Amino acid sequence: MHPAWPSRIPLPGMPREKLAARRPEKAGSLSTRFIPSWPLLIGLIAFIRALAEPRALLNDPDTYLHIAAGRWIVAHLGLPFADPFSHTMTGASWIPGQWLGEVILAMAYAAAGWSGVAVVTAACFGLALGLATYFLARRVSALPGVIAAFAGSALALPHLLARPHVLALPLLVSWSGVLLSRRGDGLAPPCWLLLVIALWANLHASFLFGIGLAGFLAVEAVWAPGPGCSRATECRRWGCFAVGSVVAALLTPIGIEAFLQPLRLMAMPALQASFEEWLPPDFVRFPALELWLLGLVAIAFTCRARLALPRLVLLLALVHMALAHVRHADLLGLVGPLVIADAIGPVLIARLDAIAVSPLLRFARRLGAPARWPAVLAVVAFGGIAATPLLMRPLVRADDRATPGAAVAAARQSGFAGPVFNGEAFGGYLAFTGVLSFIDGRIEMYGDRFLAEHVAAEHGDATVLAVLLARYGVGWTLLAPQSGAVAVLDRLAGWRRAYEDAVAVIHVPVESRGR
Repeated sequence: MHPAWPSRIPLPGMPREKLAARRPEKAGSLSTRFIPSWPLLIGLIAFIRALAEPRALLNDPDTYLHIAAGRWIVAHLGLPFADPFSHTMTGASWIPGQWLGEVILAMAYAAAGWSGVAVVTAACFGLALGLATYFLARRVSALPGVIAAFAGSALALPHLLARPHVLALPLLVSWSGVLLSRRGDGLAPPCWLLLVIALWANLHASFLFGIGLAGFLAVEAVWAPGPGCSRATECRRWGCFAVGSVVAALLTPIGIEAFLQPLRLMAMPALQASFEEWLPPDFVRFPALELWLLGLVAIAFTCRARLALPRLVLLLALVHMALAHVRHADLLGLVGPLVIADAIGPVLIARLDAIAVSPLLRFARRLGAPARWPAVLAVVAFGGIAATPLLMRPLVRADDRATPGAAVAAARQSGFAGPVFNGEAFGGYLAFTGVLSFIDGRIEMYGDRFLAEHVAAEHGDATVLAVLLARYGVGWTLLAPQSGAVAVLDRLAGWRRAYEDAVAVIHVPVESRGR
């Protein structure tokens, strides 16, 4: 950090008298009070960027399912521990581990329709990016922190969907940022942070990463104690916090099942092999990840910063997770820079101090100062203004890959009766519209064997398809035109094509004529 850069945020090891010397001499002028900070600006930019394509936030079938589950919870004032949404698993045990996120999405939909869902999702994304910028600016100075935050957002954007995992992103960044900062400063983790993990555990299963991070940092603290601390002291304060985070995460209506359910998902080979977000990333379709990794290599060689062994292990673990499953790129983009910030921060600050101060650097340093409340309120108001057009003109969803609206309406009008065989991508919409589905996004409830059979049938295995149609007494099918099962049904004896459009195809038994 440049000596002329005013800041109220202490860097590791910065004496308080030096901190006081960096404060601006005149901070009470009207213009100063309305100058925003980088975290506010980046959060606002991320919010507006997400709102620029609101339909992209809704391009997932599970959004329908989460809203349907949230509406059920609100209507019954309880959790649906027995499946209410399918005919294949009716009454089966279901663990709604994301219940709070589903209630939030349902309430946003009830208040402002799809526009409300999009605004809430964009706001959580903006808040997460703003927090990431705040924590990074503390450790590596403002301009590199802003660049790192933008790079992290590029990894999160492909997975930016109206689902509970996005609602949990601010908690992920807050938890990781505070813990890594306290560890870098040689301080104990704050007890109030346990409230974050308790809330997180009710929102999304990614809280397990937070607990894992706390445990890892506890081991690191014992490995390399902070200044003036013994291993016993670090073991006591960080170990107790790690145990406390586990206890706090149990404060959910589902208890220990919150820990077990994600592990069941990880143990489903059919899920790992057939769902795009669980597949390894394709650099052709996801070039941001390749660029991020190349940038990491470039920084490692040019800055010549050295990571302590525990931090290197943690960074490599994040890279491995992102390369194993594309859905984990979020963690690498938002947490990865925080992991290495203490190692590269001093190097970057020294290099910035060594170059002549340009207008760009002066601007960056000016926005590095903490914002005052008038500036905070101004940015929030600007965000509200940006969201107003979307809220005033409600977003209407047309048929898309997750919304077979015309097909379902045609099925109802024609009176197609009996259980449906649907593609997994249509299961959320069926639950949303009150039609019992064959399968939907709650894969952990259906189990690996059921999923494997359905995937085989949907991909065009005629034998498996015929068995499933007979086993469940299917009265009509609802599949995407490109599904292999559509071609099989076209030539399967006893079935005929009754409806088709660009989104969905319906087949019914030959003897079925509807109304």
